[in-house]
Amino acid sequence: MAKTLYLIDGHYQIYRSFYGAPQRLSSSTGEPTGAIHVFFQMLLALIRDRKPDYLAVTMDVSDETVFRRDLDPEYKAHRDPAPEGLHTQADRIVSIVAGLGIPTLRVPRFEADDLMATIAERMRDEPVDVYLVSRDKDLEQLITDKVRMFDPVKNLVVDSEVLLAEKSYTPAQAVEIQTLTGDSTDNIPGVQGVGLKTAAKYIAKYGTADEVLAHADELTKKAAERVKAYADQLPITRQLVTLRRDVPFEFELDACRVDSLDSSGVLPLLDELGLTRLAGQLEDLSGAAGKPDAGVPARAAPQVSDVDYELIDTPERFEALAVELAEQGEFAFDTETTGINPVAADLVGLSFSWEAGRACYVPVRAALGVALPVESVVERLKPIFEDDSIAKIGHNLKYDMLVLRQVGIEVRGAAFDTMIASFLVDPLRGSHGLDGLAKSLCDHDMIPITDLIGKGKNQITIDQVDTKVVGEYASEDADFTWRLKELLEPQVAGSHIESLFRDTEMPLVTVLASMEHNGVAIDAKMLGTLGDALADRMLALQSDVYKAAGHEFNLSSTQQLGGVLFDEQGLSVVRKTKTGRSTDADTLQTLADTTDNPIPKLILEYRELSKLKSTYVDTLPKMVCAKTGRIHASFHQTGAVTGRLSSSDPNLQNIPIRTETGRRIRAAFVAADEDTVLLAADYSQIELRLLAHFCRDQALLDAFDSGQDIHRAVAAQVNG
Repeated sequence: MAKTLYLIDGHYQIYRSFYGAPQRLSSSTGEPTGAIHVFFQMLLALIRDRKPDYLAVTMDVSDETVFRRDLDPEYKAHRDPAPEGLHTQADRIVSIVAGLGIPTLRVPRFEADDLMATIAERMRDEPVDVYLVSRDKDLEQLITDKVRMFDPVKNLVVDSEVLLAEKSYTPAQAVEIQTLTGDSTDNIPGVQGVGLKTAAKYIAKYGTADEVLAHADELTKKAAERVKAYADQLPITRQLVTLRRDVPFEFELDACRVDSLDSSGVLPLLDELGLTRLAGQLEDLSGAAGKPDAGVPARAAPQVSDVDYELIDTPERFEALAVELAEQGEFAFDTETTGINPVAADLVGLSFSWEAGRACYVPVRAALGVALPVESVVERLKPIFEDDSIAKIGHNLKYDMLVLRQVGIEVRGAAFDTMIASFLVDPLRGSHGLDGLAKSLCDHDMIPITDLIGKGKNQITIDQVDTKVVGEYASEDADFTWRLKELLEPQVAGSHIESLFRDTEMPLVTVLASMEHNGVAIDAKMLGTLGDALADRMLALQSDVYKAAGHEFNLSSTQQLGGVLFDEQGLSVVRKTKTGRSTDADTLQTLADTTDNPIPKLILEYRELSKLKSTYVDTLPKMVCAKTGRIHASFHQTGAVTGRLSSSDPNLQNIPIRTETGRRIRAAFVAADEDTVLLAADYSQIELRLLAHFCRDQALLDAFDSGQDIHRAVAAQVNG
């Protein structure tokens, strides 16, 4: 079996960590540490979950000295300076990586991508699979059957099949694609107006960028002109985007062994930065990294190879299960359904476990195999589920409670949700899903649901799968929910999060289940009228834009809009991004405020109306459940690392209130009948009230006690 070498794209992951970090994190001296925390959480998860045999970090040296500047002095010129706080944290990250004994590879005049390309080339005939830890498109050209990209945020391995599915081209075509498109981030010119989709279409037809140029006359007149105008630049761009596989430097694979990881040298620095929890996690991995049990807690659930999973498909077996279930003080359970919407879906079966390695499945709906009558199963299990003296354990327990509520069972005794426990124990964990936790905490690969129901247009519902197959899958879910509870409960008990978990989060599960079950009614007719009005206004705005521009173009195309604003109208470029000249809302607002050109203001209004129409006005009526006539949004306790609730399907928290259109959309949410009213409530400066309570500042206390506008009162105090 081939060993694995993971090469981390250092600058890419540091930037990603910086922008994904909670900016409030800092040391006692005020030094920012958010990016450091996120980077090393990524690194720890990589070592713990992927268990690489070898690991190294590649870094750029200098944009100014890179050999590509010899080809084009404008390469990577005019880049925005690094954001404040990045350089300090990047230096700390490099120091800690070095202190851990992980090689950091740099070569003057070359970039990290060239080093990864060279190492991948050298490993071609070795029994080593290479994983490039990055989603930088420049690395796509390196993908082979032995070289893949890995996205640690999505826990996604990108091979040639994934690349083709995502972007419609192969690794062999990646250089040709980039030769046509260039790269605005690196200031590499490409054919004007040719983006990824167009380039992929051209390369699929002609094979190479040179052949596209040779067949330019077969393209549209404008496209032909642009391709021909690019002819002299094409060979230079090809050299700029092609990674070097012959960088001269020493590389010793053995120096990258992960099992030599040693955190002792970096612990004082981590303590200095206030990253004590990170220090503890690194200590746990030291010496264990790369070994089969790396990262598994001391009380990890045993890997039971001889599991006892039983299919309960006779009345006699079911009665025996019900008797045994009623005798348990606690049990884990899971539901199988025909869909992901718990209110709209039908119950297919239930699985149970109260002992590691032992579980059972009760089918109540099946096309293949025997299913027990759902009415009799519900009648027999209802008193067990509604007995709050029996503790119920689940993973995303709210979903299962909602499913059972649809068949008349009110689950009581909801005691432990392993998803919520995981989130509170480690909010920045890569995944809180059952499959991810089973892998990271139990070193177990769960049966993928797609193995049963497929995916895409050929996907079926789980009730169409043989009950014996479903039984294995469902029993495994209940079994590992139980095992995760055994792992996570000791980490919650006696910790600073125990009260939060027991007294707030778990009771909230029941509250949210009721909210989701009840749903909310909408006035679809009102939304229909609003949708027609918005469509008329958008047509008028579109006409005004065309008139101001002097021709028609796709208002939704950022490239075409950029061409109109900056090339045709001569407006100044406000900001550049990785994909080119920015036309985002801030940019358009700046242009609207600083120029007399009407187009930016018109586009801003058009975009706002388009977003509201597509996101809410057109979509909300389609989200009404046929069973209930109401919308049933989902509320998530693990959606935001800050601990705030988030909602989806639809997101009820993002409907604007400051615009007239937003207020009209909100007005479409109505009481179900004449005997019911809707109450709109919001916190009144809750954080400031808490601040006043804890700090006992007399001015704040007096302002709140007398009902003053707190902002006016503070401003008056500051200004005397």
